Amino acid sequence: MASGQTTSLSRLLGRFHFGITLLAVAISGLTVFLAGIAALRGYAESNLELASQLGAYSVEPALVFNDPHAAPEAIAPLTKLPGIARVTVLDTNGRSLTEWRRGTGDPAPMVTRLFFPRPLDTRILRNGTQVGQLRLWGDSAALNSYVRAGLIGGLACLLITALGTVYIARRFSRTISGHIAAIADVAHDVRLHRRFDRRVEPLPVAELNRLGKDVNALFDELAGWHRSMEAEKAKLSRRALQDGLTGLPNRVALDAHLARLLEEAAASGQDFALLYLDLDRFKATNDQMGHAAGDAVLTAIGKRLRDIIQPGDFAARLGGDEFVVVTAAGRGGAAAGQLARHINDGIAVAVDLGSGVSIIPSASIGVARFPQDGRDAPALLNHADSQMYRTKQAKTDHRRR
Repeated sequence: MASGQTTSLSRLLGRFHFGITLLAVAISGLTVFLAGIAALRGYAESNLELASQLGAYSVEPALVFNDPHAAPEAIAPLTKLPGIARVTVLDTNGRSLTEWRRGTGDPAPMVTRLFFPRPLDTRILRNGTQVGQLRLWGDSAALNSYVRAGLIGGLACLLITALGTVYIARRFSRTISGHIAAIADVAHDVRLHRRFDRRVEPLPVAELNRLGKDVNALFDELAGWHRSMEAEKAKLSRRALQDGLTGLPNRVALDAHLARLLEEAAASGQDFALLYLDLDRFKATNDQMGHAAGDAVLTAIGKRLRDIIQPGDFAARLGGDEFVVVTAAGRGGAAAGQLARHINDGIAVAVDLGSGVSIIPSASIGVARFPQDGRDAPALLNHADSQMYRTKQAKTDHRRR
């Protein structure tokens, strides 16, 4: 396999099992073949011995009386038996009394050489004394059908063995690769789609089941880390969009809100109002009572603004003692003036600074209305800031008089 190429587990197991199947079939075939040869050779030798004993009994009288005419009749039953190629009757001097050969040729000389490599000699006895000898040569005539039947049966057994082995191997391969694929699918889903709720189901294979449990434990840890990271991300996001002192949205959040509201209002033709707040005499409070007192006032103002505004309205701290309130779309015009009065009334409540000291804050408010006072965020903020400054200047002039 070339470097960098991969293959599936199922295909790899298939190749492995195919090799094992070939080896198993080869070993089985060789074993069956050798066992069949041994059994068939034993059968052939046994038959030849029985035929030789039968011939010995039949030809004994001819040898005793040295009758060459009776000997062929005595061995005639042997010539009718399949598998005997040649019969020779010898007297005690080794001379041939009679001999017979099969007229047809040997159908399978190789089989004959394998099963009958040499003739079978049988001693012929008369009252314990040898009177002659019977010599038989076997051939393959009687074995061909057995050999064919054995080969066919052996091949059938090997084929059944091969098919059974392939079936079992493929089933094993599908089972193992299927279980591993289930683990891989869960891991793939978790990695790509962040499905940290996915878990590997219990598996029937002990080692794979243990692997699945370990993977599930790892996913539990990953899910915990993911939750912690999401919580930290949300916390950082809140910090990025929230004023740390008052808890109100900051300037970044205000800009994003105004961008969305301007797009919505322009598309629907609705109006809205932006209120710019600046606390009166806040610097003096900081200078005379300290920054802790100033922070307490700012915190109280933030809480009161959240309580005053209606659902859909938006309040933010720009920085220092400056705040902005934006009404919901469709709530411009008279609603802006009414909201400004509510804010003034809500702010003008004493703030307890501790040690029996309190302060009543107030604010100067400037109002800008969309679209008549501006069609973008900078124009609305500038207009509201100018209105606030005029309100603050009017308060200063009034105190001087």
